[in-house]
Amino acid sequence: MIQEKPRIEASIKAEAKRLGFALCGISKPKSPEGFSRFSAWLDKGMYGEMRYLARPDTLAKRENPELLLEHCKSVICVALPYPSSELPGNIAAFARVPDYHEIVREKLAQLADFIESVLGREPGKYIAVDSSPVLEKSLAVQAGLGLLGKNTLLMNELYGSWLFLGELFLDIKLEPDLPLKGDFCGDCSICVDACPTGALLGDKTMDASKCISYLTIEHRGEIPEAVRGRMSGQVIGCDICQKICPMNQGAKLPALDFELPQVLPANLDLPTCLALDEESYQELFGKTTVMRLKYHSFRRNVVLAMAHSANQEFLQILQTAIAEEEDPICKDAMHWAIETIRHRLSK
Repeated sequence: MIQEKPRIEASIKAEAKRLGFALCGISKPKSPEGFSRFSAWLDKGMYGEMRYLARPDTLAKRENPELLLEHCKSVICVALPYPSSELPGNIAAFARVPDYHEIVREKLAQLADFIESVLGREPGKYIAVDSSPVLEKSLAVQAGLGLLGKNTLLMNELYGSWLFLGELFLDIKLEPDLPLKGDFCGDCSICVDACPTGALLGDKTMDASKCISYLTIEHRGEIPEAVRGRMSGQVIGCDICQKICPMNQGAKLPALDFELPQVLPANLDLPTCLALDEESYQELFGKTTVMRLKYHSFRRNVVLAMAHSANQEFLQILQTAIAEEEDPICKDAMHWAIETIRHRLSK
């Protein structure tokens, strides 16, 4: 009996699994289902200072993925799990591992090399990992990787939302996978209710200007006083809406061929971090996504996190540091933190 040659789609998915991707699906490069929701979100102006999201050129690419690669016929969507945040921490789980942009990009490049070896020619390709104008969660939904949750993240029945996403655009036609149907969240609104700053709106969108992850990472200036006291002591990112999700709490991850190591602790030592000069900051965090923050933004976050505790030692450290502080944003944060700690200690 002549053995039937495996379809290229099955071979690609097997190779993706070997490379460490827990999920792999294929989508057509059509306008993502979530584009209308994204456009409505932009119209409401809920993107904070991320004005690049509304630029006509990037908006066109998000609506039409074919603009990213001429003659694009298929999009391979992948997901790489990362260790969940089981313990309370002031640094989000995604930032505790090596920079996922480089890791996912390198693995997608290896997947493209494999496809080239199968085809016998180099396909036209474009690799996207988070920083490209791609509605990656919507494409992942189209590729059958999961469904969007009320925490605005891609949810998978097995892996929850602890996932890094990536896309490989190709000029070859592949059989697309079917998207999942339904809604994992239903009437559940635990994450919406638990968000300290009220960023989650309950319709699978958020007001980014209130999101702790946005405020600690993307926002460069002073953080509004109205939300400073509700930031839960976070320095980098926030996992509250993920930790509290029933799907994440029930996730039992199988052993994978590749697991991301944790290179940073769940909790950063705040006084040590405040004392870092810029060179030391780069040495400590240089191979992680923490470097997405500017040095002064990082110190601002550390100061605000110190204010979250009624700690006499922190008060003394800040009172000493403010006398020599030159950055106006950090100095403003120190003034607020000193008064906040004093108020808490007086109770």
